Amino acid sequence: MKVVMDRGLCNASLSFCQRCSAAFIRFPEGHDRMCIREIIDDGQDTLTIELRTDGRTLQIELTDEMREIAGVEGWDALADFDPALLRTGANERWRELAHLSTNS
Repeated sequence: MKVVMDRGLCNASLSFCQRCSAAFIRFPEGHDRMCIREIIDDGQDTLTIELRTDGRTLQIELTDEMREIAGVEGWDALADFDPALLRTGANERWRELAHLSTNS
């Protein structure tokens, strides 16, 4: 399974994002999250996270060991950069999304 997450869709601070993403990584078929853009059945047994944040895209195919780490500490424990602590602007982005056409 591949999950595309966009941290720009949520105003949560990094500490909340860590806890939220850790819970999601432990139970990916549990509750929906504000930041999830897409869930793709890629036919793989592993969980792949594509995370968009701070103008970057982080893609991680989680091994069992990586999933154990991220399932406790969150996605940022596996990042090769220091993510922003605070986010703003999600309300404006959600309002813009509401006006997009659903026609392809």
